[in-house]
Amino acid sequence: MNEEQYAEIKAKQASDETEHASFRRRLDEHDESLKKLSETQVILERLSNAVSNLSASVGEIKLSVQGVDRRLDAIEREPAENWKKIMFEVVKYIVIAVVGVAAGYFIKGGTV
Repeated sequence: MNEEQYAEIKAKQASDETEHASFRRRLDEHDESLKKLSETQVILERLSNAVSNLSASVGEIKLSVQGVDRRLDAIEREPAENWKKIMFEVVKYIVIAVVGVAAGYFIKGGTV
């Protein structure tokens, strides 16, 4: 092997080393990107689980609120029913009083 061939081989080897270093750098960058994507995937899975848990909790809260709403409606209705009963009794006694006065008027003979 002569000097020219040796120089060519040495130049080719240097060129290959440069190219390999470039490939290694790109692979390292790719590995780093892949690592970041994996971390992002883990975070997204955790968020997905959190959203699922939150959805279940919101469903439970909705059922609780509906129960409270039904109870509140019953509580609000009760005073209204009591008020209606009281007003019915008051009107009933007024009507009885008017009928009693009218009956008394007719029994006395119509003079006041």
